[in-house]
Amino acid sequence: MQPLFRPLSAVDLDAMQRVEQAAHAHPWSRRLLADSFGERYFTGSFWLREQLLGYFIADRILDESTLMNICVSPAWQGQGLGRQLMEQYLCGCEQRGLTRLWLEVRASNLPAQALYHSCGYVENGRRRHYYQSASGSEDAVLMQMLVQK
Repeated sequence: MQPLFRPLSAVDLDAMQRVEQAAHAHPWSRRLLADSFGERYFTGSFWLREQLLGYFIADRILDESTLMNICVSPAWQGQGLGRQLMEQYLCGCEQRGLTRLWLEVRASNLPAQALYHSCGYVENGRRRHYYQSASGSEDAVLMQMLVQK
């Protein structure tokens, strides 16, 4: 059975929070997840039956978008779902005419960085000590993609 792709809605908050907490050592709060709905944001998610497999949250301002969060349930990691979510995100950006795409990622998250590079992102800076970590803090790697119309 193929996973179903659809936008997220506020009724998905419980499922989002479960996946977020299972996938991240420092997960987003329920409040932050809840604040990610509205005109400024667009989302996407994969579901199998009633189970949330993974999702993304992005914002858009004028012709720019920032990928705020991309999260895959630990049981589904390593099976290409992150790449499928990125493809859906990039398709959504193209449909909306967005040409300058941003994201930030933990410096230690090399698999995610490799995925983003393979999608066309390039590193364009760092935020020192941005994320909490087991050792105190770690840098955020800033990445950007310019899309030609």
